[in-house]
Amino acid sequence: MGPSVLEVHRGTGTDAPADVLRAPRLAWRTVGPAGRIAVVGAVMACVLAVGWWLPSTALVLGTGGALVVLVAAALVDAVEHRLPNALVALAALPAVAAMAVGWEPSVARSVGTGALLMAVPLLVTHLAAPAGMGFGDVKAGVVLGGALGLVDGQLALFALVLGLAAGALWGLTRRARSIPLGPALVLGAVAALVVGRLLGVEAR
Repeated sequence: MGPSVLEVHRGTGTDAPADVLRAPRLAWRTVGPAGRIAVVGAVMACVLAVGWWLPSTALVLGTGGALVVLVAAALVDAVEHRLPNALVALAALPAVAAMAVGWEPSVARSVGTGALLMAVPLLVTHLAAPAGMGFGDVKAGVVLGGALGLVDGQLALFALVLGLAAGALWGLTRRARSIPLGPALVLGAVAALVVGRLLGVEAR
């Protein structure tokens, strides 16, 4: 999405470790009742999607942990138009832990594939139009894609397409040139888990 259609503005993402708690609390107070319901609904959707995959692979618990943390990051993004580095880094920990516990070459390949499938298009967009795509989205894409790769790397491509479509629809509906992409990417990741299950995608 180039700046001529929709811009995804945010700061550099530079923040202190204290942002892990402070920024989500401030955003929670800012969004109001409707926003809080949306956040709770997003967390519940993550839990349900993970639970649906659990019979196939326990590694999806790492995916779920990453998604829940990124819901908090997306909440901050919705309010401040930035994805805090501290939260994005924290979201990577459950995925890394799951990969370490279930270490196999196939797991590592799937995680790497997922990270690349989701992050590379975002990186190319960022390099082509840095004012329209923040680098925070690229970093979040690495974490999201890798987390989905714990289940199956191809889910990351579903997530990217669905997330960008959701973001574009949201921006067009609100006639906004600037949107926070973090919430759309998280929504796309949860939707990809659901779509993948419906399509019968098997855990790697």
